[in-house]
Amino acid sequence: MFRKYSCSVFFFALLVAALSEAAVAEEPIRVEIETPKGWRTETLSLPTGFAKDMKLTGFEEVRFAPGMFSPDAEDFFTYCFVFCLPNQTPPTQKTLTEELLKYYRGLAVAVTRRSGIDVKAASFTLKITPVKDSKTRSRAVMTWVEPFATQKPQTLNLEIESVVDNSIKGCVLKIAVSPKPHDGEVWKPMRKLLKDAKVVVANAP
Repeated sequence: MFRKYSCSVFFFALLVAALSEAAVAEEPIRVEIETPKGWRTETLSLPTGFAKDMKLTGFEEVRFAPGMFSPDAEDFFTYCFVFCLPNQTPPTQKTLTEELLKYYRGLAVAVTRRSGIDVKAASFTLKITPVKDSKTRSRAVMTWVEPFATQKPQTLNLEIESVVDNSIKGCVLKIAVSPKPHDGEVWKPMRKLLKDAKVVVANAP
């Protein structure tokens, strides 16, 4: 599957990786996620241009909170996304840790390189902890360097759900991200968006 790209600030790294801007083409598989007023959207292929060593294949659908790139905003670096992974089983905790680290390390390096900053991506860490009494949900904490607005160390909280989807003979990963604690207000709209997100297959019976 080849998915074209639309350009946004968040995926400036795609330009750094020399991927061209284009309109998103109609695809046989898509993920429908509600877009609240003021939120921005993005769709891109997996593996991404800035993390070509990722083993997960498919595409990503993203929704950015209004204050995503504003350090003073309550919802700074707050966003949610879905990895749609046709014909793949849900990744193990070890694999998911490795893949997300590749993703964020590649993103940080691609963006900061433009500013002449030598970010030590190898020092980034990610720890995933399964949610008690759930076979599909987990939480994670990541330490990295926020590359877009501050170029400073940042700790991100993640909520992750791995769901088998028979319509694509694969799975989807629903992930919400924010530096805010899990009881913060910023998580409520993301949880709703991900709960309602669904895979749509063209011409499905």
